[in-house]
Amino acid sequence: MQIELSTKHSLSTMGYADAFEQRNIAWGDFMRPGVERSERQYEEISDSAKLLKLLEDYLHEYNMSHTTPMNLVFFQHAIDHICRLSRVLRQPRGNAMLVGVGGSGKQSLTRFAAHISGFKTFQIELSRGYGATEFREDLKKLYRCVTKLYSSFF
Repeated sequence: MQIELSTKHSLSTMGYADAFEQRNIAWGDFMRPGVERSERQYEEISDSAKLLKLLEDYLHEYNMSHTTPMNLVFFQHAIDHICRLSRVLRQPRGNAMLVGVGGSGKQSLTRFAAHISGFKTFQIELSRGYGATEFREDLKKLYRCVTKLYSSFF
């Protein structure tokens, strides 16, 4: 509607296709590596080649720091989802429900976005004999990780 109004009143010659379809819109706070999370600027990412190179660098860093390497292909939809997940993770109490078929990359892209944002991930591994005792032990592990990160708060 804004595009229609601005075109109608000669404020802009940009149409809907020019603004949204022919241009990839990406925003993020991860374009400057090494900057503290509290000092990151959320900005539009206009250089897609620079974004692709930076994501490949982050992936290399992830693979060097984790025992299980992650092999990702950065096609445009995957890059868009990484930017969206990074935005959700930067919000206070940010959360998202990811829906899709198994094997579509929801978990991998979320782990990668968490790594880019500087977060650690923790996952409960279910098995055949998993019960209340194992769940309690996993919660203990999680709380130990949290208290190590925020030991000055407890």
